[in-house]
Amino acid sequence: MSGIVGILHYDGRPIERTLLDRMLAQMIHRGPDGQGLWIAGPIGLGHARLCTTPESLHEQLPLVDRTGRLALTLDGRVDNREELHRELEAKGHILRDDTDAELVLAAYECWGDTAPLHLVGDFAFAIWDERRRRLFCARDHIGIRPFYYYADDRRFLFASELAPLLIHPAVPCEPNEGMIGEFLADDILSQEETLYRGIVRLPPAHWLSVQPNRLQTFRYWDIDLLHEIRYVTDDAYAEHFGSVLGEAVRARLRSNGPIGAELSGGLDSSSVVGLIQSLHREGTVQGQGFETFSLIFPGRPCDERSYIQDVVQLWDLKSNLVDEYRAAPNDLLRQIRQQRDFPDHPNETMAMDLYRLVREKGIRVVLTGMGGDDWLGEGFAPYADLLRTGQIGTFLRSLTCEGSARHVLANFKETLGLLLPRVRQAYGRVFKRDGVPAWIDKEFAKRIYLADRLRSAPLPSRFQSYAQRSLYEFVRSGEQSICYEMAERATSRLGLDARHPFNDRRVVEFALAIPQDQRQRGPITKFVLRRTMGDRLPESVRQRSTKADFSHTDAELLLTPWAGAMLNFLETTTIGTLGWIDSIEVQRMYHDLRQRYRQDNQAYRAYCSPLWMIVGMELWLTEAQSNREALEMAPDHIRAASGKNQSLTLA
Repeated sequence: MSGIVGILHYDGRPIERTLLDRMLAQMIHRGPDGQGLWIAGPIGLGHARLCTTPESLHEQLPLVDRTGRLALTLDGRVDNREELHRELEAKGHILRDDTDAELVLAAYECWGDTAPLHLVGDFAFAIWDERRRRLFCARDHIGIRPFYYYADDRRFLFASELAPLLIHPAVPCEPNEGMIGEFLADDILSQEETLYRGIVRLPPAHWLSVQPNRLQTFRYWDIDLLHEIRYVTDDAYAEHFGSVLGEAVRARLRSNGPIGAELSGGLDSSSVVGLIQSLHREGTVQGQGFETFSLIFPGRPCDERSYIQDVVQLWDLKSNLVDEYRAAPNDLLRQIRQQRDFPDHPNETMAMDLYRLVREKGIRVVLTGMGGDDWLGEGFAPYADLLRTGQIGTFLRSLTCEGSARHVLANFKETLGLLLPRVRQAYGRVFKRDGVPAWIDKEFAKRIYLADRLRSAPLPSRFQSYAQRSLYEFVRSGEQSICYEMAERATSRLGLDARHPFNDRRVVEFALAIPQDQRQRGPITKFVLRRTMGDRLPESVRQRSTKADFSHTDAELLLTPWAGAMLNFLETTTIGTLGWIDSIEVQRMYHDLRQRYRQDNQAYRAYCSPLWMIVGMELWLTEAQSNREALEMAPDHIRAASGKNQSLTLA
């Protein structure tokens, strides 16, 4: 985790160093080990450095090639270093050093636009190519590292966060009502738009070429719908997956200091910890210190301490147990003030004390189990595949393992929705206002064409299974992009480099190519992972069929007096004044949430996310109003709705 910024003037005007400095200073938390600038006439690049690998200790960024015609700024880590080194040597390229930056710059020299496809790891970078007079930018396949930009007819700006862009005087700080609508609908589809009009993100797995009056984006990586991995035995799948996941973990243990790992007691994080310990004991990697960090929830059903302790005892680990953190309004406002973005979801803020402890112990690198659920986990699609293939008995057994009758019925309805999409769409048009949630104001939804925004883009017509289709949609979902960016923000604020082995491109490609029954066999989820891990997991974890639910973090934040006052008196809030939501419907939802949570009725969970989106949006707008100077830039209908005492210009 580092930070990058840059400015390109199309008209040849020289870069103002003080402005680039100010932009970089907005991300000081990303660069505690120093900052660097490179300016050459109309192009300027900046880098905020966090050293987390041995090679990064002598890495100088921005980096210029031998000819002086290429300049790179990079937030990232290369995980296929040995393979990439061999490929570059075969091309006759002689590396000047062993830094990741040198590898990325050499890859661009060798392969140009296809360079990102040769890289495995988490990255966002920009390369100024003097010969072609263009800026080439790219982002990793999942979007672990963020990349935001703004372009007009005179300039192009980019940064790892929104705040550096928003202090540039040329950037109009206007709210983007279309994206606000997606947030409030709790259905984020756009991978490019942000809450600010004109500021966009480079989507995951894309590169961007910038030249005067010409911006071109291209998807360089995609799911190969025809690629299949097929073996005769389960053991063969497990052996293959073990080598892929083991290499993903090994590559992420490259560190210049001690390493931490999140250990929840779930299958994914426990597997990462088990593989780390296996590699240490085999002597494959040299340890500089290793500790696990776990959230605990005393007295709650989601407390996973027994599973955590089983893993700790199996590997004789140094373990740290940390109570959940409960965010207060000032915590959330500080987040918005620093990063100018939507506040973290309560599921992210509950780990803040854990991350602080990691940092206090001098650890900068922390491995997680993030991504395991995404590529190997649960969902409704496997049920639809069972019905499609006539496995009625297996379908019923799998469905009834899901717990309560209410939960079973909900899963059955979602499964039928996948099998009968046209029926589902017709139902939505008739009974659900064309897919627009009831809590969204009708006129607002009409003005921003919200119904159209909430319709997924057309997909390829042929999929091998509903599960494959579901994974394909996930890769392209805006919700996926936002979730990974929020997770990255939560750790970056404390100068931590979070690494996620399950999101390694090689792991993802393997998971997408195996048969569905290796991901889920009957009621057994993550079948191939359980078989791969074997005795490297305690049997209690390997056979575990339950999954902790942390919805109480949402509910209890929403039931605090300050959130309750906001939701019960929406007409007095900024968001209520603007007419974006139906206050009466929101108050009904809040009443139901409160009543059901107190009755321990799990149906309360359906209200948590949409109500949090409303609260989070109000906090974002409240903090955004702290500077009124740019009110005149706001769209007319927003200025009129906000009244003379309410500025909606986000500066």
